[in-house]
Amino acid sequence: MRLIIATLFLLAGVASPARSQEGIFPFEYRLVEIENGFKAYLIHAGAPGQIAYVSIVRTGSRDEVEEGKSGFAHFFEHMMFRGTEKYPNFDAVTAGMGAARNAFTGSDQTVYYEVVASEYLEQVMDLESDRFMNLKYAEPDFRTEAGAVLGEYQQGAMSPSRFLNEKVRETAFDRHTYRHTTIGFEADVRAMPEGYDYSLSFHQRFYRPENVVVIIAGDFDFDEAESLIGRYYAGWEPGYVAPEIPAEPVQTAPRRRTVDYPGRTLPVLTVNYKGPAWSATDKSAVAAEVLGRVAFGSNSDLYKQLVIEQRRVQYLREGFGLARDPSLLGISTMVIAPDDVPAVEEEIQATVRRFQEDLVDAQLLADTKSNMKYGFLMGLETAQNVAFRLIRYVINTGGIEAVNDYYRTLDTITAEDVRDAARQYLMEDGMTVVTMVQGGGA
Repeated sequence: MRLIIATLFLLAGVASPARSQEGIFPFEYRLVEIENGFKAYLIHAGAPGQIAYVSIVRTGSRDEVEEGKSGFAHFFEHMMFRGTEKYPNFDAVTAGMGAARNAFTGSDQTVYYEVVASEYLEQVMDLESDRFMNLKYAEPDFRTEAGAVLGEYQQGAMSPSRFLNEKVRETAFDRHTYRHTTIGFEADVRAMPEGYDYSLSFHQRFYRPENVVVIIAGDFDFDEAESLIGRYYAGWEPGYVAPEIPAEPVQTAPRRRTVDYPGRTLPVLTVNYKGPAWSATDKSAVAAEVLGRVAFGSNSDLYKQLVIEQRRVQYLREGFGLARDPSLLGISTMVIAPDDVPAVEEEIQATVRRFQEDLVDAQLLADTKSNMKYGFLMGLETAQNVAFRLIRYVINTGGIEAVNDYYRTLDTITAEDVRDAARQYLMEDGMTVVTMVQGGGA
């Protein structure tokens, strides 16, 4: 066994440009990397006597490339609590420690976490490493959980946000797996009880040491944790092979669709553009995230106009957060008067044109960049928050080091960069407009 260890202490020198070059991340951390490809980041942060243990699988619905098999990444969010031969009752063990634990799945990741007293570090590591390596369930248990997932699908089917999200994805994407939501296509969820053998292969393929990163944040001894990692994770056999994600063809014409929601709702208008993949060092990608905030965020002129002054919409939201692969830059709004939808869309399009032609106000840009930076720092109050704030960097790069690169790049973003991002990404040919209206029977 070979351990590769890097200990770094990066000062949060945000008060002056000279100190900011040392990095924004304020906590001491150590990287422990095992020969089988497994990585763990040990971070001193949070309240005394507590740790957050976060296991990040760099697999989400994006990786579900086989026809008819969408939803299995989310399915394993359920199955991973089924236990092993060593720990057949996962819930009882975690309850005995007084642990707060849960999991969530997204397009690019599946995340499991426990927050527990520091004294349970070894027991948590034993428990977590065991279920990642030795998960075991019989076909009847699998079918039971598949039924629970179907119930979850049916329960959420009438959620307006999920209904609209499904329609936007299937309209905007032709080939990429971002076309389906995390829970999967309905037909695939209904067929899931017959997929026992496939489920076993899914776990064997994706739950491998090279594809999992653990973050342990809190109050604990680095050397002890390092030793435990070698003891509990070194025996995990490597073998991860990344799936071939189908590339999305370039969109060559705008797309429009109106969908009838089978319930009561005011019209919800979404305007979406094809954006770039996430990057910590690509100025155009970081500028695109800034663009969303200055053009459509809560401090934007359009927000003040439509939400506060004219009260024509219930909300105006921007979704310019980037994903592992090129995804959507979205603007959504709930319009109060149904016949006002075209005019509201024109206000959005006018804002797009303005940011393509003019430079963003210097003070708004400075305030937005400051808000992004200090919002990150202010969100580091607890061990769990520290670990969660680093998930996006692990998802996109396999480590946490890019957090400093991202905020260094953010510091360099100029008004010209924001305008260039608007010209590059907010193109009419790459636009998808989906409007959800109340169905006639509601």
